[in-house]
Amino acid sequence: MENLQEAKAGLKKMFIAQVGSVACVVLMLIPIVNLIAALATLVFLVLSIVGLYQAGKDIEGCKTAFMLTIANLVVNVLKTVFGAGILGIILNLAQIVIALAIIYFVCTSVSEVMTKIGSSDVAKTGHTVWMINLICSAATAVITVLAVIPVLNVIAGFAGYIVALVSLVGSVLYMLFLYKSSNAI
Repeated sequence: MENLQEAKAGLKKMFIAQVGSVACVVLMLIPIVNLIAALATLVFLVLSIVGLYQAGKDIEGCKTAFMLTIANLVVNVLKTVFGAGILGIILNLAQIVIALAIIYFVCTSVSEVMTKIGSSDVAKTGHTVWMINLICSAATAVITVLAVIPVLNVIAGFAGYIVALVSLVGSVLYMLFLYKSSNAI
């Protein structure tokens, strides 16, 4: 078996970053603490990127996901600067596609490693996470377009809540996948 210590450490960092980011989202709802939580979110973003880079040393798909993460940050800056109107919608859709590709490359490549080392149950979790994210991303893309159409924007708003709940389940499963993967190596 090949040495996967960089992947193990990287996946562990990604797991910690995911848990920390979720905690920060909750803390952002509390006045006064919300500023600290926003700053901590940036720290967890950097930790996640470092973890992805580190995992990418051993797992090729994580290296691709790292590059896509950098591209997503660039698109986010562009969206912040030029985010009004149709360009904003296009940049938002680009972010949805890139984020889905990141999840795809992480889940499929790490699942492949899990299968090779005999952790097929963890590999199946990775496939489930990828499928949930595929469905949620497709729904989010449709909702993004519908949100600009009068009357349909009400339906899009309601559907957005449902997708958000399913995405939350997907996020929890992704955290579990990262945790189990880092422990299985």
